[in-house]
Amino acid sequence: MLTPLMQLQLQKFAAGFMHKNDPYIQDDPGAGLQRKTVYEFDIKNNFDKWKPWRTNDGRILPSSYNSFNLIENPFGFGNLILLTTFFDPDSTKRSFGGFGMRAPIEPALPVNFETYVEFDFYYSKDAADQYMRFEVWSTSSGGEGAQANGGSSGTNRTPIYIRTQELEGVNTYNIHFRCGYYKEETWYKKTISAAIPVTGENWEFLNIDLHTETDTKVNGGLLMIGNIRITEKDPNGVPIPDVINEKLFSDVPPLKGKYNPDNGYFLIGTDGAETINPETIGGYHFDLFVSHRNLKPEKHLRPPQWLKDEYPDFVFKYDSEGPEWDLPTDYYLNIRAAGNYKLHGHCLAWHNQSPQWMNQIIPENITSIQWNSNGLFYSNGHFASKPFVKVKKETARRIHFNHIIYEMRHFMTCDTRYNSSKERGIIPFHSFDVVNSEIHESRHSFLFQKNPNEWKTSLKHVSWLMAMTDNDYSDIRQHYIYLLFKYAHIAVPNAEMAKKYKENFINPDIIPGYMKLDNHDNNGSIDEYINEEPPVLIYNDYEVISYSKAKVIYNMIKELNAVWKTDPLYDGRNLIECIGIQGHETVSPVLATYNHQAVSLFAELIDEELLDSICFSEIDMRQPYSAPGGRALAPAILNQKQADVIGYQYALLFKIFEKYRKYIDHVILWNQYGAGWQNSYVLFDHEKKASKAYYAAMDPDKYIQGHSYLECYFSGEYEKIKTPCYTKRQQ
Repeated sequence: MLTPLMQLQLQKFAAGFMHKNDPYIQDDPGAGLQRKTVYEFDIKNNFDKWKPWRTNDGRILPSSYNSFNLIENPFGFGNLILLTTFFDPDSTKRSFGGFGMRAPIEPALPVNFETYVEFDFYYSKDAADQYMRFEVWSTSSGGEGAQANGGSSGTNRTPIYIRTQELEGVNTYNIHFRCGYYKEETWYKKTISAAIPVTGENWEFLNIDLHTETDTKVNGGLLMIGNIRITEKDPNGVPIPDVINEKLFSDVPPLKGKYNPDNGYFLIGTDGAETINPETIGGYHFDLFVSHRNLKPEKHLRPPQWLKDEYPDFVFKYDSEGPEWDLPTDYYLNIRAAGNYKLHGHCLAWHNQSPQWMNQIIPENITSIQWNSNGLFYSNGHFASKPFVKVKKETARRIHFNHIIYEMRHFMTCDTRYNSSKERGIIPFHSFDVVNSEIHESRHSFLFQKNPNEWKTSLKHVSWLMAMTDNDYSDIRQHYIYLLFKYAHIAVPNAEMAKKYKENFINPDIIPGYMKLDNHDNNGSIDEYINEEPPVLIYNDYEVISYSKAKVIYNMIKELNAVWKTDPLYDGRNLIECIGIQGHETVSPVLATYNHQAVSLFAELIDEELLDSICFSEIDMRQPYSAPGGRALAPAILNQKQADVIGYQYALLFKIFEKYRKYIDHVILWNQYGAGWQNSYVLFDHEKKASKAYYAAMDPDKYIQGHSYLECYFSGEYEKIKTPCYTKRQQ
């Protein structure tokens, strides 16, 4: 006779057997290998062993201006370490501050890739404005002497960013994890987990560094940490079975069979440079392709001859003999020949991966290579390269006008001036990222609090781009962001732009002299470059789901597009037509909420006709230690719970895409199969088989409803986003 417990187990087994091959239904596969503490720091009884220490990179030495002290936990039981930070006035060579501290590990502890340093982190709202990151590192056996002599373990460190977008409780989405009050402020708590990037060593010391935000002069800032421990997986636990993906990419319905404009959706695209045809995974599932290596500014190898003539005594870096440009076109020609596929260009202007000669350019009237008194310029932290050459803004504008004109016309015209030809033909691009990632990493978080309608002071102000504006802020139409997009409109014009360009050609206030120096028109006419479907022009950025960053971009687009409508060259299109939201995401209980709020914000701008569309430009998914099933690095095989949770997160995202489909131009997965960026997971595994994430993307509702055991982790997310969208375009 079966007991009630045995009956329940039999029912679960039968249910599991019935849907064991159904990717849309899954019961909880169990807890799996749990983490256990292998070393705990007794800060109450051994705090005297914690010592000031230099930071990992050696740039910040122990200083009397900073301190850490043992205090009773004001929010509960036990003790915490109170960190007090001051900017060192003796430091004249840095624009940031911080300090390091070290504790012994007795006895020395062997570590591996499954080892984590964990601690509880307590912060007030102001912490996100002042601090950049913690850095966790250590030394192997016998390492103290080497460290004392100035050695550094370098790669043996893990940064943990503590900016606004990394902290629960300080953003405007009201995701609060309050722990109490201290010093008349509300404080929040976050558990920090830092993976150890080394193996095969014995650790004798643990170091924890704290770095303040660049150019933030912290005076008396407070943070707290506690419950500091080192953990590893319990080898005695029962592991969760690995997931088995059964169907090849060609044995499942194509993604583009559902997601395409004819069905009322958006284009579905991917990164990847393998051969594209209907028989390959790319050609079978996707309609839009980007090769993220081919079109970045660094493809402008050498400065133009006229620039070298203008500065004959200046040595531009890497100015060896050879062609000015290296634009590989075979990839795009092959796609054009393979079928009715579309192309996306990434990217025309970016602080990273720009050529060395361009990095040397700075504004003519700049007095500092750091932030000036108005917070309007920053260079050193974004790849500026010495020796610097100060150029007039007209010179800088000519450089970037030529850069954008040449690259876009190389593909979208047959003009031999741009190394094209009638025999090669036009290579049509659907869209271009004109400007990429130009909002500063953190300044938006605290500048937004001071003025929620401001955007100009939150930019990176990369030196070679900022040189186009120099110190001229009298007219927003002279701003470098405005100009870069204006050049893109001229490069591949519609008929209205060509008409206005010709009509205003003799007016130097509208078509300035630098636009006329390099034969980009035919006696004032650009009619031969008219395109009936010019490419969609995109501003692309990351961490747009941080509300303060989203609002800064919203403010920028709103102002620039409104001003553009009064420009004599206004061509009936928005200056910035699309906002690109990079989606290098990490599984999180609140990720869908953040994305939903960002999309709804830009949908409002679209309803006001000050933006045309939204795109998700670089989608992949990281699986962190804190998510159900534990950490995983693509393309490693996932256990069942890891596969389920990644799929659930993709389902929530695609549910948002589905809800706002009339606002979305395209969604790009950041690889066709295997691994995306930073060992993230995409929709097909390393064997080109459909993963749980693929099925989640194809039918988000069915997937979420069939994985109800994950509702607790993703608490309330599905309910928040599944309601219909009632904005104008959906109606």
